[in-house]
Amino acid sequence: MLRMSGASVVLMGEATFPSVAGAYGVSVTVQDLEFTLGQGPASDAYAEGEPVLVGDVGSSSSIWPQFTRAVAQEGIQSIYALPLRLGVIKLGVLVLYRDEPGVFEGKELAAALLVAGLVANQVLDMQAGALSESLAWGLEVDDYRAVVHQATGMISVQLGCPIGEALARLRGRAFANEQPIDQVATEVVTRQLRFDDS
Repeated sequence: MLRMSGASVVLMGEATFPSVAGAYGVSVTVQDLEFTLGQGPASDAYAEGEPVLVGDVGSSSSIWPQFTRAVAQEGIQSIYALPLRLGVIKLGVLVLYRDEPGVFEGKELAAALLVAGLVANQVLDMQAGALSESLAWGLEVDDYRAVVHQATGMISVQLGCPIGEALARLRGRAFANEQPIDQVATEVVTRQLRFDDS
């Protein structure tokens, strides 16, 4: 319906790491990049509560320099991040990707906003019967980010620093070594890597 190369539903909360609840195409890779770098359109769309429409990734290099360079290497030319919300309740972001640049407006944007609204309603419906601290079974994914949570806690203890700083250091190590963040986190959890030694 929306003629996209990829799409993802990213569930987010003020005090939680983003969780990719559904993805198509290169979306998981792109969301991993955004999570590792801590910058990108999904983060901004969630924070601002407004769509972030990037018709040409190359023209956004001043906003998210590392992110745009990395996604361009994945063949992504345009990204459209639409908040998933009902009233003041913010649930996450629907992120759409194309392998060609293009403006996203008019009927096409209206259709995407309709889809985002339907996804938000579906998330709430699925979540209604779940425990408050967990995702509904239909939204559960193989959350490899659990290892990131654990590694962040271990780094915090090793360095005696707040969780936010520990996550920033984990992200920095992953970016500097051009490794996926979950790979670096696994090295921390399996005690192959310590941050107080480096």
